[in-house]
Amino acid sequence: MEESRVRVTLSRDLSLFDITMIGIAGMIGAGIFALTGIASGIAGPAILLAFFLNGIIATLTGMAYAELGSAIPQAGGGYLWIREAMGNYAGFITGWIDWAAHTIACALYAVTFGAFLSEFLVRFVGLDVSQALVAKVSAFLIVTFLAYVNYVGVKESGRLGGIVTLLKIAILLVFASFGIYKTFTYPDWTQAFTPFMPTGVAGVLTAMGLTFIAFEGFEIIVQSGEEVKNPERNIPLAIVVSLWTAVAIYILVAFSLLGAVRVDVPSWQYLGKLGEFSLIRVADSFMPFGGIMIIAGGLISTISAMNATIYSSSRVVFALSRTGYLNRKLSEVNEKTKTPHYAIFFSYIIIAFSSLAPIEAVAGASSLMFILLFMTVNIALVVLRLRRPDLKRSFKVPLVPVLPAIAVLFQVVITYYLVTHIENGMMVFFAVVAWIFMGSLMYYAYSEKELAKRTEEIKTVYKEIPPVEKRYRILVPVANPAIARKLVRFAERIARSRDGDIIVMNTVRMPLQTPITAKLKEIDSAKEFVSEIVSEMSVPAGGIVKVGHYVHEAILNVVEEVQPDLLIMGWRGRTFRRDVVLGSTIDPVIVKARCDVLVVRFQPGKELNEFRRILIPTSGGPHARLACRIARDIVRGDHEIKLLYVGKLEEEKVKAERAFEEAMEVLEGMNVTSEFVVSQNPAERIAEEAEKYDAVLIGASERPFIENFLLGLFPEKIVSRTSRTVVMTRKWVRLVK
Repeated sequence: MEESRVRVTLSRDLSLFDITMIGIAGMIGAGIFALTGIASGIAGPAILLAFFLNGIIATLTGMAYAELGSAIPQAGGGYLWIREAMGNYAGFITGWIDWAAHTIACALYAVTFGAFLSEFLVRFVGLDVSQALVAKVSAFLIVTFLAYVNYVGVKESGRLGGIVTLLKIAILLVFASFGIYKTFTYPDWTQAFTPFMPTGVAGVLTAMGLTFIAFEGFEIIVQSGEEVKNPERNIPLAIVVSLWTAVAIYILVAFSLLGAVRVDVPSWQYLGKLGEFSLIRVADSFMPFGGIMIIAGGLISTISAMNATIYSSSRVVFALSRTGYLNRKLSEVNEKTKTPHYAIFFSYIIIAFSSLAPIEAVAGASSLMFILLFMTVNIALVVLRLRRPDLKRSFKVPLVPVLPAIAVLFQVVITYYLVTHIENGMMVFFAVVAWIFMGSLMYYAYSEKELAKRTEEIKTVYKEIPPVEKRYRILVPVANPAIARKLVRFAERIARSRDGDIIVMNTVRMPLQTPITAKLKEIDSAKEFVSEIVSEMSVPAGGIVKVGHYVHEAILNVVEEVQPDLLIMGWRGRTFRRDVVLGSTIDPVIVKARCDVLVVRFQPGKELNEFRRILIPTSGGPHARLACRIARDIVRGDHEIKLLYVGKLEEEKVKAERAFEEAMEVLEGMNVTSEFVVSQNPAERIAEEAEKYDAVLIGASERPFIENFLLGLFPEKIVSRTSRTVVMTRKWVRLVK
């Protein structure tokens, strides 16, 4: 993970080269200086294969990060994606693990720093003290110093970070060059690599697990997405290039280590005994000032990495606290230094404690934490492909779910070997389990209550719902009296078709700091408004009035409370705000509501028209199937439903036929026609066709429909060109029925 969290102010329009260098900085550092010799002692010459396979697994996970980062580009990354895919608990536990991963990674860098400084002081300066004691004291002191640096807010400049990266690469390449030259001077140099797998497959998998942390630094590339030129191309490419540059350097260093050593035992066994001192002591044997150069590189690298990870780990805590998962104190910012001092302090405590453990245990724990984090990200990728096909993805991982499944399988296997084959492996395993157990206790004992407490601002002031039965339930938020009755009449048609009931809700918006007593008149009016609408309905119905600061939060609160099958919202049409797509209320509801959603722009007029002729633009997928199902619910009498696929190329006709077949599974027995047309302006062509029909039902499913839907272009163009009723559908895909 190394410098992946270095606090640099990134310039606008980062090039492919810029973000590739950022990725390389995050993957070449303390891990390679300290762990290469230890891992060689575990896998033998097959450490070369271990590095190569780790590169493949990291690449697959990096692609998952690239897709999810483009789909949900919010600060917080992993835990936000997993919360969106699997709920609050999974999101919290992921953030909890992320915190531990960064703090223990920092401890690894501290242990490495202590080892390298102790080697310098004892071996080169002549300090006559126990080297182990010097290493531990040095690790503790440097962590304490850098925690204070983070507290006072001293930042590392981008230029300094770039110099450190280039210096590290230069030192390692010089080391590798001398080592490879020395290797090839031996006529029997191949003997150092024979047998290639002396400890078998188990050794390779164990070494993979131990060194996995060294491949984690691609995250910062994804976090730079908003500042990157051509991100849909450059971010995935930068991940691949930086990863495989790092893999190549790792393999060159490991090859030179194994080949240049000449001792009475196999070189890999000798390196294993040297442990974290391997590079230092081997460098002295074949290059001038080799040990000093490696020590200098290791010290500079570990200091930079520690500074970055203290920063990043404290910000994970800060984010969890600000969200409501942890105590509010942890998100407090010091008035003088403008830093989250409590978050820094608690991260420091964990780092300092962990730095007292043996280096193999620290490396194993940090690798295991990151493996768990990466497994959940790969799973979230698959879940969100199923649940949220509407998300705009500027980059998409190919062969989903096959590639994420392969990555997760490998990660499970190397986790097993990491836990069962390294020294103190079971201690590491139980420590990780204990951390997750503590997190679960924290969530259920505190976080749930705190989240509920923070949402108490949304108050229910009126509630009357039908008796709980196994009925199809529709939630209809109403605000504008001009379209409120149209919305509920529209909902009634669906409810009658599905033998369902309807909940009508209204929100009284209360500005921040305004007491609820100031809104009593509005609350009474809202109750009367909702009660009047409910009394006019011909299906079982009820009403809810909420008081809250934000309408979308109130709607999402009711969605969680009454668990509707369908949410129907009205839309006035084009919004002129540049920061929203369909509207400041509709946008977050579409993204987060755990139910099917319809957004309706009605044809102008006082009454709700009969729907006898319906147009369904479709390209297949769950949203399109929902559009077909709604068409079946609302159509009346002698009817005609037309399926329309507008492609830009004639070759898309095959896709159109598949989409039509999928739609007919829902519309079987209905009077349905279908048409495939070619047009360079699909929205305009659909709007033109819409004038012949009573309503247009748009199911956002595959491109170009997803992109146009989320960008606000597709529905806006149709609405602006037609006076007909337009219904947009978003299907919530449940994994468990």
